Amino acid sequence: MRQVNRLSQRFRAAMRRERERPWRRRLGRAGVGLALVLLLLGGGGWALSSGLVTRLAQQSRDLLDRAARAAGLVVREVTAEGRVRTDQRELVKLLESRMGASILSVELNELKNQLEGLPWVKSAAVRRQLPGTLHAVIEEHRPLALWREREGARVRLIDEEGAIVPVADLRPFSGLPLVTGKGAPAAAKELFAHLAREPLIAKRTTVASLVGGRRWNLYLDGRVEVRLPAEGVGEALARLAAEEKANGLLDRAVEAIDLRTPDWIVVRVAEPPAKRTAVGAGRGA
Repeated sequence: MRQVNRLSQRFRAAMRRERERPWRRRLGRAGVGLALVLLLLGGGGWALSSGLVTRLAQQSRDLLDRAARAAGLVVREVTAEGRVRTDQRELVKLLESRMGASILSVELNELKNQLEGLPWVKSAAVRRQLPGTLHAVIEEHRPLALWREREGARVRLIDEEGAIVPVADLRPFSGLPLVTGKGAPAAAKELFAHLAREPLIAKRTTVASLVGGRRWNLYLDGRVEVRLPAEGVGEALARLAAEEKANGLLDRAVEAIDLRTPDWIVVRVAEPPAKRTAVGAGRGA
């Protein structure tokens, strides 16, 4: 009986050990896996710090470059569209600097940024046309007006979005209207959109001055001041255009026109020259 009991006890102990083994094996495998992860992490840090990753990336680029050249994928032609005012020599020089390079190794974003660094280029896009052409599409600034922030400040050229166009020679744009005042470039787009709907007034506008950052005073033909409201600018300009068509208001001896009151046009007439002469003579007597 004792022998049977001992055998039974050994059997139960063996079963317990067998049930415990999978748990221990899983723990052992997890420990090995954790050790491998730590090794890889440590090795990755070492690879980065030693420059191994950078060297491997460069070797990959060199391999790609050689493969592209072997396949005939080399830049043999550069083309561009959208150029109007951009200096053609600068554009050609920039694009042709990639001639002879592997077309797959050309950094398109880098070339895009360089194109957008040209004075007239507002935005650019570059794409590959396999096997050997780089094609650039540029969008240029469209001049809207000249801008001077305050009296005596430097005059700059602005585009339709109010962005400053970094050109030095403004003589070709002397016929554009001048906008003045702080914040005028950002607000000018809306004003000129209203003026475009009233070409009779637009063609006579020489200066537009932003007052208090809220509303505009226009100067027509360099002599007639037109005070616009802060709101309802389009309606005010339409009333002025209708009055000009009906009565030729702007060709009269007018100094100022106030459109800030809806449904009314307040006009200040210039003093007749004869009257001014008489007053001057009276004082001198």
